[in-house]
Amino acid sequence: MSESLLSPIRTSPRPRGRLGVYAPWPLVGVSLLLVLMILLTPVLVRNGKPAPGILTQAELVVDKTSTNASFHFYVWALGEEIRYDEIRVGVAASFNWTGTSSISWNRLNWTVWDNESNMLSVIVNTVANPVALNISAHYTSPGGSTWYVGLLAFYASPSSSSGGESLYSATATSGLAVPSPLAVNNDTLPVAILLANVGPGGAS
Repeated sequence: MSESLLSPIRTSPRPRGRLGVYAPWPLVGVSLLLVLMILLTPVLVRNGKPAPGILTQAELVVDKTSTNASFHFYVWALGEEIRYDEIRVGVAASFNWTGTSSISWNRLNWTVWDNESNMLSVIVNTVANPVALNISAHYTSPGGSTWYVGLLAFYASPSSSSGGESLYSATATSGLAVPSPLAVNNDTLPVAILLANVGPGGAS
């Protein structure tokens, strides 16, 4: 028997594709961690107050349970310890909307306003159904300023298919996405909605 047939078959200890040759996964993982640390660590920003961006992005968190008639709304930033110069939340109720029809936004009566200065967040609880919110949050820093806004409506309707409730939502703000309908349960709520960044000039 020839020597070539007796030689052991040599195999690579681990198959590597073309991507693995040019971008080893350990190096990619370390690079991603460094990027996240730079983006999510306010200490690395001058004066500890970041310029308008991912950290200062305002969001509306919507929460409700089928066993409680109240809506719970939270307005705050994605980043930790972000203080807004001003947060305004207007609440409108007593209008006809069932979740699937159009809304006459210019006819809503904003009877309740919550105006706060130098705040991290604003929380609004209401039993109104349907309910509309008119939100604006202003942020400023040495690196610039901007407004985050949203005009939204919500309606909780009994669901005939599941026996629970369905949450309908709508918005009149361009560039703002709202999921609708959603089942009212612990798997889908609370839900976070990013408010629209309209720049330093505010809403048009």
